Amino acid sequence: MLDYIIYGIVDNAIMLLGAICGLEIDKYFPARFQKGLGAVIGAGLGNALSDFLGGMSTLSYQLAIGTALGCLLALVLIPLFVYLSKLRQQKNKYKGVN
Repeated sequence: MLDYIIYGIVDNAIMLLGAICGLEIDKYFPARFQKGLGAVIGAGLGNALSDFLGGMSTLSYQLAIGTALGCLLALVLIPLFVYLSKLRQQKNKYKGVN
């Protein structure tokens, strides 16, 4: 049981470190993108790294690479989520909802 707790701590620590690094990188984005998007990207990269290391801990290269690749491919969805969020904001703006 302790092994699983330690694994969870390490897994989330890497993801959180990625998010914090992403916040720092966010400063270098153009002003229109400085809305926390760096933290989202950083968290996604941190998650991919932590999942890769988790797969490597099982000594399964296929699991490690496949999981990390899946995480990285999911990052492609970030622009779609941003676009959908903007559409929702515009819809609420026209309705007069804040």
